[in-house]
Amino acid sequence: MASFTDIENQAGMKDNGLKEFGELVNAPEFIRKWLDRFYEPVELSLIREINEHLTDMETLKKTMGFSQDTLERFLKRGVLSENKEGNLIPADFHVRYDIWALFEGFKDIPEEIRKRLNRWELDHYIRTQEKNVEHIRKTGEPDPSTLTPRYLLLDEAFEVLDQVDRIYLWPCNCRSMIQACSKPVYTCLRFHNDKGQGFEISREKAKEIVLRSNKKGLMQSGELGRDADGKRLGGICNCCAECCFPHLLAREMKAEKIWPFSRYVARWLEKECSFCGLCAKRCPFQAFTYEKEKKNRQDRLNFFKELCRGCGLCSLTCPEKAIEMNKIEEV
Repeated sequence: MASFTDIENQAGMKDNGLKEFGELVNAPEFIRKWLDRFYEPVELSLIREINEHLTDMETLKKTMGFSQDTLERFLKRGVLSENKEGNLIPADFHVRYDIWALFEGFKDIPEEIRKRLNRWELDHYIRTQEKNVEHIRKTGEPDPSTLTPRYLLLDEAFEVLDQVDRIYLWPCNCRSMIQACSKPVYTCLRFHNDKGQGFEISREKAKEIVLRSNKKGLMQSGELGRDADGKRLGGICNCCAECCFPHLLAREMKAEKIWPFSRYVARWLEKECSFCGLCAKRCPFQAFTYEKEKKNRQDRLNFFKELCRGCGLCSLTCPEKAIEMNKIEEV
């Protein structure tokens, strides 16, 4: 097996084998000539090496001179993964791309390539969730064994945050990749931190982030479950309709109200309404629309219940409290 010094020397040479390297990490064909934007030279050589000689972390440290910190960095960056046997293997490019988009930016890859990467990633997400979407279509309920995204009202999000031991703040991977809106990015609250990339925050800070995200027009969505001991799993996302992968899936699969799963619907109390139009500005799905009537000097507000997905953005800021959120089974 090559030493760390040998790998560094190899890395200093111009790499003409990115296409072959792309096969090792399952990268799409169109990105392979750009892979030096995603991997450092020493990582390109290391992955080729361990692909031929499966080894564990301790062996790599002894035979190649890598430090523990360096190997942990490769794991954090999504360059390497560990298999069930404890051997280090090349991480799938989906893993590397996720970390790269979250923390490293798009550097100098062309806009066309960025869009193709996002399309590739969205297709992968849709394939992994198709069965779960079809399960809800057939049964009307999410599979309890999966972390299905579902809309949460603000008080429900706070209740979940009160139930977890630890909360970690991450950038939103959807907005980091898609970049279709200007809403805040540091809004993803996870209840685990397996790669050590997020940072732990207090419960109070987490609630502050949720509240601020809601005011900015982001919807609260929970991917929630429990382990065998009843401990909360998953996290809370603060989603937009333009970038969020679950909403993009819903658009393509015609799975509105299924993914994320809708549990509420708005009820408009027209007699209490002052017709200010704030609900129309807040609604991401045009369930409320607002028109200025210049001729009659009257404002016109419309509510299309069939378009409502129950995110609750409209009701929370209605100055007249003229919008209620009702559970769907109660309607």
